Amino acid sequence: MSVKKCVSVLLSIAMLLSVTIIPSFAKDNKLNYVVLGDSIAYGAGIYNSDEACFGKIVANTNGYNYENFGINGYRTIDLIELLSTDAVAESVKNADIISLSIGGNDYLQQNLPKLFAMVAVGNYEIIDDIEEDFAERFATIIGTIKEYNPDATILVQTLYNPRIDLLRSFYEIAVERVNRNIIGYLDENPNAFELIDVNSVFTADHPEYIAIDTVHPSAVGNQEIARLVLEKLNELGLSDTTEPVIEAIGIDQVPFLSFVLQFIRNMFTPIFA
Repeated sequence: MSVKKCVSVLLSIAMLLSVTIIPSFAKDNKLNYVVLGDSIAYGAGIYNSDEACFGKIVANTNGYNYENFGINGYRTIDLIELLSTDAVAESVKNADIISLSIGGNDYLQQNLPKLFAMVAVGNYEIIDDIEEDFAERFATIIGTIKEYNPDATILVQTLYNPRIDLLRSFYEIAVERVNRNIIGYLDENPNAFELIDVNSVFTADHPEYIAIDTVHPSAVGNQEIARLVLEKLNELGLSDTTEPVIEAIGIDQVPFLSFVLQFIRNMFTPIFA
């Protein structure tokens, strides 16, 4: 074969390879979006959280690769432990965008009757201790994420006050303590993360944002959180739109029906496990 023909063949092979490689690269070039935290991150409050939680809405809207590691009941101490696992650490290392919702359970998973009694008499000792622990652990969480991935865009959500009448006045204290530490950390460490101020939107004027369980975001609430996230991502040049794309309508949970479905699921889990 002549040199001319040989060069021609090589060029043809290179062109064929470019045709097959470019689409694959384009597919792999999608931004990676990871959600971390508690039941709000998970999507508790709606049945089809895997399809309609705020994280999935954001991912669908922008065509992101998506992973959600939100777990019901998680506190800051639990998330620190989760971040040490290989699977989560690897996902964080590969993430372009990370959403974080954490802090509420640091207060709710305490001896609430004792907390109520102490607050009622003006004793904030336990409240102060929880706040101090939260501040330390929150700093550890952000530090760990940045150690794994200094280039990722981190979105931290503020805590909002749910509609639990019995807990509302107490939880207002928890909301204020958590949020002032989140904002305080950002003041001391500018550009450490981007603030998603859910608390400023989930007000008494919008009870529809809270699920029937009176704690978690409803389907509409998840859409609103997604909108807040998209507005921030659009501001940062990471999203072309601020309008959520709803591919699956969220189904709000009904407490009694949730109990029945969970009972049935528990009965049949051993059979199908």
